[in-house]
Amino acid sequence: MKTHHINTSFIVTKDISNANGFLLPHILYDKIKTVATYPVKEFYLQGVPDIGNFKFKMYKNAFVNDKLTIQAQLVKQNEGSYWVNIIVTKEKSATNYQERISSAFFDFPKENKHFTVNRTAC
Repeated sequence: MKTHHINTSFIVTKDISNANGFLLPHILYDKIKTVATYPVKEFYLQGVPDIGNFKFKMYKNAFVNDKLTIQAQLVKQNEGSYWVNIIVTKEKSATNYQERISSAFFDFPKENKHFTVNRTAC
């Protein structure tokens, strides 16, 4: 299996945070969900189907002006699905260390590639 690994980043702004400057969890989840589709897009003829199952966990808060990196990787595929692992990190200001903010795991069902063709005799 070819490795499918994606890195993308974004900065937390006032528009996506609450009055105290904390990133809204549903905004982060929406961004993660979108990025999770990137490693599997090439496997679908149409759009990527809805997620079969997922796990989403927040470890720390992100604040206004934090630069977050979302890493998505296709970690497994079997007969029925593709599994994508997500890690969200932010750089700690005083060190060259990445602090884990969140993680997620998504299960995308494979398309049914079997179809029948009706032929009419002429």
